[in-house]
Amino acid sequence: MTTFSFPSITPTTNTFELVANTRTFQSPLTNAIQTTSRKGSLWKISMQFANLSGADRKTMQAFLAKLNGQQHRFTVQDHSYTLSGGGGGTLQVNGGTQSGTSLVCDGATASVANYLKAGDYIAFNNELHMVVADTNSDASGNVTISIAPPIRKTPADDTIVEYTVPKGVFILSGPASWDTQLSITSSFNIEAVEDVLA
Repeated sequence: MTTFSFPSITPTTNTFELVANTRTFQSPLTNAIQTTSRKGSLWKISMQFANLSGADRKTMQAFLAKLNGQQHRFTVQDHSYTLSGGGGGTLQVNGGTQSGTSLVCDGATASVANYLKAGDYIAFNNELHMVVADTNSDASGNVTISIAPPIRKTPADDTIVEYTVPKGVFILSGPASWDTQLSITSSFNIEAVEDVLA
């Protein structure tokens, strides 16, 4: 298995969905509802590329053929993403025993209000996460980031946290297809899910 970079072609439409690994149980006696959450929440993406021609068309066809169905993986970003927070510095995991829905980091530019804002993405340890609350960096460049989904694998201390172009590792969730008009342009439909074991 190899992990490839997705071609630098912007989709016509781009859908991201967080698929939470939760289960709901309802009592047959009282109708009380209980919800439990488990590890394994992941991102699902759907990308459509309309009327690609020339080099872009051939690049996308070759890329999909190279993936060989679900044999290989690829890294891709949410193409609609722009960083809202101020950012700055080289953000790193501070402490190697972290889990749950917050990530403690250092290396940020000191004393930045709204260092990251709700809706920003971060990526580390081959995992893609969304920031769910505005956060500030302190005078020492430390920042605690509230994220979703929860951390799947404990990251090592000093792991780099990407926030400018964060990408996840994905696997095709079905056959990728394209249709061709007059042998000149092709439209592509790609659906994939985050690889929780990457």
